[in-house]
Amino acid sequence: MSQYILIERIKVQNANAASGFTWGFPAITHFLGFSHNLNRNLKSNGEFSYLALEGCVVVAHEQHVHAYKDFGVTRFTQYKTSHQREVKFEKDGTLKGASIIEEAKMNMTVSLLIPVSGYLGGAQDELIQFIKNSCQIQRLAGGTILSVANVDIVDLAKEDHLRSVRRKLLPGFVLQDRANYLEEHFLKLKEQNPKVGLLDAWFDFIALKQVARPECDLLDKHLAKQADKSDSFYTINDIWLEHKSQPYDQKNIPCELVNYFADQQENIDPKVLTQWQSYLLPNEKTPANWEYVKKPQTGYLVPIMTGYKAITKVYPAGEIDGARDAETDLCFVESVHSVGEWQSVHRLKSHDHWQASVWNYAPYEQDWYLCQQERGTDKQIAQTESTTDEIYY
Repeated sequence: MSQYILIERIKVQNANAASGFTWGFPAITHFLGFSHNLNRNLKSNGEFSYLALEGCVVVAHEQHVHAYKDFGVTRFTQYKTSHQREVKFEKDGTLKGASIIEEAKMNMTVSLLIPVSGYLGGAQDELIQFIKNSCQIQRLAGGTILSVANVDIVDLAKEDHLRSVRRKLLPGFVLQDRANYLEEHFLKLKEQNPKVGLLDAWFDFIALKQVARPECDLLDKHLAKQADKSDSFYTINDIWLEHKSQPYDQKNIPCELVNYFADQQENIDPKVLTQWQSYLLPNEKTPANWEYVKKPQTGYLVPIMTGYKAITKVYPAGEIDGARDAETDLCFVESVHSVGEWQSVHRLKSHDHWQASVWNYAPYEQDWYLCQQERGTDKQIAQTESTTDEIYY
Protein backbone atom coordinates (compact mmCIF):
# COMPACT_ATOMS: atom_id res chain seq x y z
CA MET A 1 0.00 0.00 0.00
CA SER A 2 1.57 3.29 -1.09
CA GLN A 3 -1.43 5.66 -1.33
CA TYR A 4 -1.84 8.06 1.58
CA ILE A 5 -4.09 10.96 2.49
CA LEU A 6 -1.91 13.79 3.79
CA ILE A 7 -3.82 16.07 6.17
CA GLU A 8 -1.30 18.84 6.59
CA ARG A 9 -0.89 21.05 9.68
CA ILE A 10 -4.10 20.61 11.61
CA LYS A 11 -4.39 23.39 14.19
CA VAL A 12 -6.18 22.12 17.30
CA GLN A 13 -7.32 24.16 20.30
CA ASN A 14 -7.88 22.76 23.82
CA ALA A 15 -6.83 19.19 23.06
CA ASN A 16 -6.34 16.74 25.91
CA ALA A 17 -2.75 17.01 27.15
CA ALA A 18 -2.84 14.21 29.73
CA SER A 19 -3.09 10.48 29.10
CA GLY A 20 -2.72 8.01 31.94
CA PHE A 21 0.43 8.81 33.92
CA THR A 22 1.84 11.03 31.17
CA TRP A 23 1.18 14.54 29.97
CA GLY A 24 2.42 16.86 27.23
CA PHE A 25 0.88 15.22 24.15
CA PRO A 26 -2.36 13.31 23.45
CA ALA A 27 -2.39 9.51 23.52
CA ILE A 28 -2.04 7.69 20.21
CA THR A 29 -5.60 6.36 20.70
CA HIS A 30 -6.91 9.88 19.99
CA PHE A 31 -5.35 9.95 16.53
CA LEU A 32 -6.43 6.43 15.61
CA GLY A 33 -9.93 7.34 16.77
CA PHE A 34 -9.85 10.36 14.47
CA SER A 35 -8.80 8.29 11.43
CA HIS A 36 -11.29 5.54 12.38
CA ASN A 37 -14.14 8.06 12.42
CA LEU A 38 -13.04 9.36 9.01
CA ASN A 39 -13.15 5.78 7.75
CA ARG A 40 -16.69 5.33 9.11
CA ASN A 41 -17.76 8.51 7.34
CA LEU A 42 -16.31 7.15 4.10
CA LYS A 43 -18.16 3.87 4.53
CA SER A 44 -21.45 5.68 5.16
CA ASN A 45 -20.96 7.72 1.99
CA GLY A 46 -22.07 5.68 -0.99
CA GLU A 47 -19.59 7.35 -3.33
CA PHE A 48 -16.51 6.21 -1.36
CA SER A 49 -17.78 3.08 0.42
CA TYR A 50 -15.24 0.92 -1.44
CA LEU A 51 -12.30 2.80 0.15
CA ALA A 52 -10.76 2.08 3.57
CA LEU A 53 -8.50 4.15 5.82
CA GLU A 54 -6.12 2.02 7.87
CA GLY A 55 -4.22 3.66 10.74
CA CYS A 56 -2.17 6.85 10.60
CA VAL A 57 1.30 8.38 10.92
CA VAL A 58 1.46 11.13 13.56
CA VAL A 59 3.71 14.13 12.85
CA ALA A 60 3.98 16.88 15.48
CA HIS A 61 4.94 20.42 14.45
CA GLU A 62 4.06 22.58 17.45
CA GLN A 63 2.54 22.17 20.89
CA HIS A 64 1.74 24.48 23.77
CA VAL A 65 0.42 23.03 27.03
CA HIS A 66 -1.81 25.32 29.12
CA ALA A 67 0.45 25.25 32.17
CA TYR A 68 2.57 27.52 34.34
CA LYS A 69 5.39 27.22 36.86
CA ASP A 70 4.56 27.69 40.54
CA PHE A 71 7.71 27.56 42.71
CA GLY A 72 9.28 25.11 40.29
CA VAL A 73 6.19 22.88 40.05
CA THR A 74 4.27 22.68 36.76
CA ARG A 75 0.55 23.29 37.22
CA PHE A 76 -2.17 23.16 34.59
CA THR A 77 -4.16 26.32 33.87
CA GLN A 78 -7.78 25.77 34.88
CA TYR A 79 -10.97 27.34 33.54
CA LYS A 80 -14.60 27.37 34.62
CA THR A 81 -16.62 26.26 31.64
CA SER A 82 -20.22 27.33 31.07
CA HIS A 83 -21.86 24.36 32.81
CA GLN A 84 -19.81 25.04 35.95
CA ARG A 85 -20.74 28.70 36.40
CA GLU A 86 -23.83 28.12 38.51
CA VAL A 87 -23.58 29.24 42.12
CA LYS A 88 -25.69 28.46 45.16
CA PHE A 89 -26.24 29.78 48.69
CA GLU A 90 -25.27 27.68 51.67
CA LYS A 91 -27.46 27.50 54.82
CA ASP A 92 -25.29 30.10 56.53
CA GLY A 93 -25.88 32.53 53.66
CA THR A 94 -22.44 32.21 52.05
CA LEU A 95 -22.18 32.02 48.28
CA LYS A 96 -20.50 28.92 46.88
CA GLY A 97 -19.48 28.26 43.29
CA ALA A 98 -19.07 24.91 41.57
CA SER A 99 -15.76 23.17 42.13
CA ILE A 100 -13.18 22.93 39.35
CA ILE A 101 -12.20 19.48 38.08
CA GLU A 102 -8.55 19.65 37.06
CA GLU A 103 -7.99 19.24 33.34
CA ALA A 104 -4.86 19.31 31.17
CA LYS A 105 -5.37 21.13 27.89
CA MET A 106 -3.06 22.16 25.06
CA ASN A 107 -2.93 23.76 21.63
CA MET A 108 -1.08 21.86 18.95
CA THR A 109 -0.32 21.65 15.25
CA VAL A 110 -0.03 18.14 13.81
CA SER A 111 -0.10 16.43 10.44
CA LEU A 112 -1.58 13.00 9.74
CA LEU A 113 -0.61 10.62 6.96
CA ILE A 114 -3.39 8.04 6.56
CA PRO A 115 -2.99 4.95 4.30
CA VAL A 116 -5.81 4.44 1.77
CA SER A 117 -6.72 1.06 0.32
CA GLY A 118 -8.90 0.82 -2.77
CA TYR A 119 -8.81 2.15 -6.31
CA LEU A 120 -9.26 5.91 -6.42
CA GLY A 121 -9.65 6.29 -10.17
CA GLY A 122 -10.65 9.84 -11.08
CA ALA A 123 -12.33 10.59 -7.77
CA GLN A 124 -9.29 12.16 -6.10
CA ASP A 125 -10.60 15.73 -6.08
CA GLU A 126 -13.98 14.63 -4.68
CA LEU A 127 -12.24 12.56 -1.99
CA ILE A 128 -10.00 15.47 -0.99
CA GLN A 129 -13.01 17.78 -0.62
CA PHE A 130 -14.88 15.13 1.38
CA ILE A 131 -11.93 14.75 3.81
CA LYS A 132 -11.64 18.54 4.20
CA ASN A 133 -15.32 18.84 5.09
CA SER A 134 -15.21 15.88 7.47
CA CYS A 135 -12.16 17.20 9.32
CA GLN A 136 -13.80 20.53 10.04
CA ILE A 137 -16.76 18.93 11.85
CA GLN A 138 -14.73 16.41 13.86
CA ARG A 139 -12.75 16.80 17.07
CA LEU A 140 -9.17 15.68 17.50
CA ALA A 141 -8.03 14.58 20.97
CA GLY A 142 -11.09 16.31 22.40
CA GLY A 143 -9.99 19.64 20.94
CA THR A 144 -11.54 21.92 18.34
CA ILE A 145 -10.01 21.90 14.85
CA LEU A 146 -9.45 25.52 13.88
CA SER A 147 -7.93 25.02 10.45
CA VAL A 148 -6.35 22.52 8.07
CA ALA A 149 -3.57 23.87 5.85
CA ASN A 150 -4.04 21.36 3.04
CA VAL A 151 -5.33 17.90 2.15
CA ASP A 152 -3.63 15.91 -0.59
CA ILE A 153 -3.33 12.36 -1.89
CA VAL A 154 0.24 11.14 -2.32
CA ASP A 155 1.91 7.97 -3.55
CA LEU A 156 5.03 7.39 -1.46
CA ALA A 157 6.25 4.71 -3.88
CA LYS A 158 7.12 7.63 -6.19
CA GLU A 159 10.39 9.37 -5.34
CA ASP A 160 9.13 12.86 -6.22
CA HIS A 161 6.09 12.44 -3.93
CA LEU A 162 8.33 11.12 -1.16
CA ARG A 163 10.63 14.15 -1.34
CA SER A 164 7.67 16.53 -1.53
CA VAL A 165 6.02 15.06 1.59
CA ARG A 166 9.26 15.19 3.55
CA ARG A 167 9.77 18.81 2.56
CA LYS A 168 6.20 19.82 3.43
CA LEU A 169 6.34 18.25 6.88
CA LEU A 170 9.61 19.87 7.95
CA PRO A 171 10.08 20.89 10.68
CA GLY A 172 8.19 17.97 12.14
CA PHE A 173 8.71 14.90 14.31
CA VAL A 174 7.23 11.45 13.78
CA LEU A 175 6.16 9.39 16.81
CA GLN A 176 7.77 5.94 16.70
CA ASP A 177 6.85 2.90 18.78
CA ARG A 178 9.80 1.74 20.94
CA ALA A 179 8.08 -0.95 23.00
CA ASN A 180 10.90 -3.31 21.96
CA TYR A 181 13.37 -1.12 23.88
CA LEU A 182 11.31 -1.57 27.03
CA GLU A 183 11.07 -5.31 26.49
CA GLU A 184 14.82 -5.72 25.93
CA HIS A 185 15.73 -3.60 28.95
CA PHE A 186 13.28 -5.45 31.18
CA LEU A 187 14.74 -8.84 30.22
CA LYS A 188 18.24 -7.53 30.93
CA LEU A 189 17.20 -6.28 34.37
CA LYS A 190 15.52 -9.61 35.12
CA GLU A 191 18.85 -11.37 34.58
CA GLN A 192 20.44 -9.15 37.22
CA ASN A 193 17.51 -9.17 39.66
CA PRO A 194 14.61 -11.64 39.25
CA LYS A 195 12.42 -9.49 41.53
CA VAL A 196 12.55 -6.39 39.32
CA GLY A 197 9.21 -5.19 37.93
CA LEU A 198 8.25 -3.90 34.50
CA LEU A 199 7.48 -0.51 36.06
CA ASP A 200 11.12 -0.27 37.21
CA ALA A 201 12.29 -0.80 33.62
CA TRP A 202 9.80 1.82 32.38
CA PHE A 203 11.07 4.39 34.91
CA ASP A 204 14.63 3.90 33.64
CA PHE A 205 13.43 5.46 30.37
CA ILE A 206 11.22 8.12 31.94
CA ALA A 207 12.76 9.37 35.18
CA LEU A 208 15.71 11.77 35.37
CA LYS A 209 18.08 9.82 37.58
CA GLN A 210 21.32 10.94 39.22
CA VAL A 211 24.04 9.01 41.00
CA ALA A 212 26.88 10.30 43.20
CA ARG A 213 30.45 9.60 42.10
CA PRO A 214 33.26 10.19 44.64
CA GLU A 215 35.66 12.92 43.59
CA CYS A 216 38.32 11.51 41.26
CA ASP A 217 40.08 14.48 39.66
CA LEU A 218 43.49 13.39 40.98
CA LEU A 219 42.89 9.89 39.64
CA ASP A 220 42.04 11.31 36.22
CA LYS A 221 45.26 13.32 36.06
CA HIS A 222 47.42 10.51 37.38
CA LEU A 223 46.19 7.83 34.97
CA ALA A 224 46.27 10.21 31.98
CA LYS A 225 49.85 11.20 32.85
CA GLN A 226 50.92 7.57 33.19
CA ALA A 227 49.35 6.73 29.80
CA ASP A 228 51.36 9.54 28.16
CA LYS A 229 54.59 8.30 29.72
CA SER A 230 54.30 4.61 28.90
CA ASP A 231 52.25 2.52 26.50
CA SER A 232 52.03 -0.23 29.14
CA PHE A 233 49.68 1.98 31.20
CA TYR A 234 47.59 3.03 28.21
CA THR A 235 45.22 0.07 28.68
CA ILE A 236 44.71 0.94 32.36
CA ASN A 237 43.63 4.47 31.39
CA ASP A 238 41.18 3.08 28.82
CA ILE A 239 39.68 0.80 31.45
CA TRP A 240 39.31 3.79 33.77
CA LEU A 241 37.57 5.88 31.09
CA GLU A 242 35.24 3.02 30.25
CA HIS A 243 34.42 2.63 33.94
CA LYS A 244 33.62 6.35 34.25
CA SER A 245 31.24 6.18 31.28
CA GLN A 246 28.94 3.97 33.39
CA PRO A 247 26.98 5.02 36.52
CA TYR A 248 29.12 4.67 39.64
CA ASP A 249 28.74 1.35 41.44
CA GLN A 250 31.13 0.41 44.20
CA LYS A 251 30.66 -3.27 43.37
CA ASN A 252 31.61 -2.87 39.68
CA ILE A 253 35.04 -1.23 39.95
CA PRO A 254 37.29 -3.19 37.50
CA CYS A 255 39.77 -5.53 39.15
CA GLU A 256 42.51 -4.22 36.81
CA LEU A 257 42.28 -0.83 38.52
CA VAL A 258 42.29 -2.38 42.00
CA ASN A 259 45.39 -4.42 41.16
CA TYR A 260 47.16 -1.43 39.59
CA PHE A 261 46.85 0.78 42.67
CA ALA A 262 47.77 -2.14 44.95
CA ASP A 263 50.95 -2.92 42.99
CA GLN A 264 52.08 0.70 42.41
CA GLN A 265 51.64 2.12 45.91
CA GLU A 266 55.32 3.03 46.29
CA ASN A 267 55.34 5.00 43.00
CA ILE A 268 52.09 6.92 43.47
CA ASP A 269 51.59 10.24 45.22
CA PRO A 270 50.00 9.71 48.68
CA LYS A 271 47.25 12.21 47.83
CA VAL A 272 46.29 10.10 44.82
CA LEU A 273 46.24 6.96 46.96
CA THR A 274 44.07 8.68 49.56
CA GLN A 275 41.57 9.69 46.89
CA TRP A 276 41.62 6.15 45.49
CA GLN A 277 40.76 4.70 48.90
CA SER A 278 37.89 7.17 49.21
CA TYR A 279 36.73 6.21 45.71
CA LEU A 280 37.00 2.52 46.50
CA LEU A 281 35.29 2.70 49.91
CA PRO A 282 33.26 5.93 50.11
CA ASN A 283 31.31 6.97 53.19
CA GLU A 284 28.81 9.70 54.02
CA LYS A 285 31.61 12.29 54.38
CA THR A 286 33.35 11.52 51.07
CA PRO A 287 33.23 14.50 48.64
CA ALA A 288 31.25 13.55 45.54
CA ASN A 289 29.80 14.90 42.30
CA TRP A 290 26.31 14.14 41.04
CA GLU A 291 26.03 12.73 37.50
CA TYR A 292 22.97 12.08 35.35
CA VAL A 293 22.32 8.42 34.50
CA LYS A 294 21.93 7.81 30.77
CA LYS A 295 18.77 6.18 29.47
CA PRO A 296 19.04 2.55 28.36
CA GLN A 297 18.80 3.63 24.69
CA THR A 298 19.65 6.77 22.74
CA GLY A 299 17.18 9.07 21.02
CA TYR A 300 14.44 11.52 22.02
CA LEU A 301 12.59 8.92 24.13
CA VAL A 302 9.29 9.80 25.81
CA PRO A 303 6.60 7.98 27.80
CA ILE A 304 3.45 7.28 25.79
CA MET A 305 0.07 5.66 26.35
CA THR A 306 -0.68 2.97 23.78
CA GLY A 307 -4.02 1.49 24.79
CA TYR A 308 -6.06 -0.07 27.57
CA LYS A 309 -6.17 -3.21 29.72
CA ALA A 310 -9.52 -4.51 30.96
CA ILE A 311 -9.77 -4.79 34.75
CA THR A 312 -13.37 -6.04 34.98
CA LYS A 313 -15.71 -8.24 33.03
CA VAL A 314 -17.95 -6.76 30.32
CA TYR A 315 -21.23 -5.56 31.83
CA PRO A 316 -24.46 -5.57 29.78
CA ALA A 317 -25.77 -2.21 28.60
CA GLY A 318 -27.71 -0.33 31.26
CA GLU A 319 -26.42 -2.36 34.19
CA ILE A 320 -23.94 0.30 35.41
CA ASP A 321 -25.52 3.50 36.72
CA GLY A 322 -24.09 6.75 35.36
CA ALA A 323 -22.59 5.18 32.22
CA ARG A 324 -22.08 7.55 29.33
CA ASP A 325 -23.92 5.27 26.89
CA ALA A 326 -26.91 3.21 28.06
CA GLU A 327 -27.05 1.22 24.79
CA THR A 328 -23.52 -0.19 24.73
CA ASP A 329 -21.90 -2.87 26.88
CA LEU A 330 -19.37 -1.49 29.37
CA CYS A 331 -15.99 -2.61 30.67
CA PHE A 332 -13.68 -0.79 33.10
CA VAL A 333 -10.08 -0.42 31.91
CA GLU A 334 -6.70 1.00 32.93
CA SER A 335 -4.20 2.79 30.68
CA VAL A 336 -1.30 0.87 29.14
CA HIS A 337 2.02 2.74 28.95
CA SER A 338 5.07 2.20 26.80
CA VAL A 339 8.05 4.06 25.33
CA GLY A 340 8.08 6.14 22.15
CA GLU A 341 10.62 8.16 20.23
CA TRP A 342 10.26 11.42 18.35
CA GLN A 343 12.25 11.29 15.11
CA SER A 344 12.75 14.10 12.65
CA VAL A 345 10.84 13.71 9.38
CA HIS A 346 14.04 13.93 7.34
CA ARG A 347 15.17 10.54 8.73
CA LEU A 348 12.34 8.72 6.93
CA LYS A 349 13.99 8.39 3.54
CA SER A 350 11.99 5.58 1.95
CA HIS A 351 8.43 4.34 1.60
CA ASP A 352 9.24 1.41 3.90
CA HIS A 353 10.18 3.85 6.69
CA TRP A 354 6.85 5.64 6.36
CA GLN A 355 4.92 2.38 6.20
CA ALA A 356 6.63 1.15 9.37
CA SER A 357 5.65 4.42 11.11
CA VAL A 358 1.92 3.79 10.65
CA TRP A 359 0.06 3.22 13.93
CA ASN A 360 -2.70 0.60 13.85
CA TYR A 361 -4.94 -1.26 16.26
CA ALA A 362 -3.17 -4.44 17.35
CA PRO A 363 -4.95 -7.79 16.79
CA TYR A 364 -7.38 -8.34 19.63
CA GLU A 365 -6.18 -10.29 22.64
CA GLN A 366 -8.28 -11.12 25.69
CA ASP A 367 -8.61 -7.98 27.87
CA TRP A 368 -6.01 -6.02 25.82
CA TYR A 369 -6.83 -3.12 23.51
CA LEU A 370 -3.56 -1.81 22.10
CA CYS A 371 -2.13 0.39 19.37
CA GLN A 372 1.20 -0.43 17.77
CA GLN A 373 3.36 -0.09 14.69
CA GLU A 374 4.68 -2.82 12.45
CA ARG A 375 7.40 -4.65 14.38
CA GLY A 376 9.95 -7.35 13.70
CA THR A 377 10.71 -6.30 10.10
CA ASP A 378 13.57 -4.64 8.29
CA LYS A 379 11.27 -1.75 7.35
CA GLN A 380 11.40 -0.05 10.74
CA ILE A 381 13.84 2.82 10.83
CA ALA A 382 16.76 2.37 13.19
CA GLN A 383 17.05 4.21 16.47
CA THR A 384 18.50 7.71 16.49
CA GLU A 385 22.25 7.50 17.01
CA SER A 386 23.38 10.81 15.57
CA THR A 387 22.02 14.28 14.89
CA THR A 388 24.29 14.89 11.91
CA ASP A 389 22.09 13.25 9.28
CA GLU A 390 21.98 14.97 5.92
CA ILE A 391 18.62 16.49 5.04
CA TYR A 392 17.40 15.43 1.61
CA TYR A 393 14.88 17.45 -0.32
